[in-house]
Amino acid sequence: MSTPPPFDICGHLPTGTTILEASAGTGKTFTIAALATRYVAEGYAELSELMLVTFGRAATQELRERVRGRLVSAEQGLADPATARAATDDDLLRLLANADDAEVALRRKRLGTALADFDAATIATTHAFCQQMLIGLGITGDFQPDAVFVEDVDDVITEVVDDLYLRKWGRPDADSPLMTYPEARSLARTVVGDRHAVIEPQGADADSVAAARVRFAEAVRAEVDRRKRQRRLRDYDDLLTRLRDALVDPLRGEAACARVRSRYSVVMVDEFQDTDPVQWEILR
Repeated sequence: MSTPPPFDICGHLPTGTTILEASAGTGKTFTIAALATRYVAEGYAELSELMLVTFGRAATQELRERVRGRLVSAEQGLADPATARAATDDDLLRLLANADDAEVALRRKRLGTALADFDAATIATTHAFCQQMLIGLGITGDFQPDAVFVEDVDDVITEVVDDLYLRKWGRPDADSPLMTYPEARSLARTVVGDRHAVIEPQGADADSVAAARVRFAEAVRAEVDRRKRQRRLRDYDDLLTRLRDALVDPLRGEAACARVRSRYSVVMVDEFQDTDPVQWEILR
């Protein structure tokens, strides 16, 4: 297997899908900030047409600061094209200055416009981006404007387990429980916490313990979802799944995809290895 060539921020701007593989601390965030600056300065996209995604609030804040800092340094550096062309410590600035004075002035103007509108930039966690898109899609994205966002639904899970467990095995005439209450609660948290996973084993004998556990797990998932909708609660996974569902909906998905694509022409994802299958369905 051949070794991929090293990535050059002054080379051709990436098109299609490009994966930049690098170890921690080798400049991935620096590269994203540099590419964002190039896309804007060279006129490929306005800042509002870029979507920069990270996987944590602290990382998002750092990326915002790095992108803004790179835009500022490039805009200020292009004020003197001759000096910028001779810069030995800033390859990106030298590249942006490598044009006639009129083009350099236009690039600087684009950067200034981006800085003036910087608050409109989409630099966010995946979940925050999904929330923005659901708001923008409205009814197409199954958005509930009065929904209450919660970081977890442990209370709802416990409540559902209590009700289902007692209903199934809490009556005096009920059969002996096929699992203990702590086991039931642990199972419930697992299947709700990873709601995209297939519950196995499928096709187990209907009278087996395995089949009973599967039925219980499926019932917990369905009931937790029903109560969340009834109470207008949303958690992180809801933001992902509802946007994904809107984008793949057989009736409205094409229109939803078109609206998202019309807004963003460039998407860059930091720490891509943390992307799960649902997030990838949305991003691609």
